[in-house]
Amino acid sequence: MTEAAIRSGKPRRPGRHNPPGQPRRRPNGLTPRQGELLSFIRSYSADRNGVSPTFDEMKDHLGLSSKSGISRMVAGMEERGAIRRLKNRARAIVVVEAVHA
Repeated sequence: MTEAAIRSGKPRRPGRHNPPGQPRRRPNGLTPRQGELLSFIRSYSADRNGVSPTFDEMKDHLGLSSKSGISRMVAGMEERGAIRRLKNRARAIVVVEAVHA
């Protein structure tokens, strides 16, 4: 419990704590910003017969000033299994659809 919660006598609600420096996560493990990028990739690919957006297009869509932020987001999304990148191919991002049991 936090010191403030101890003093107030109110128990902290489980699952609501967000450690400093840690972004909030969606149920699928993505941050809200990664979820927004995933939606953009999905719709862009659907409109253009499976061709993924470039990092510049993703950067412009999210309003970022550099591609390094996109690179980190894409790497994080790949680690969490939301997307897959094909090696040695430009614009090769495949959205992995979750299987509901």
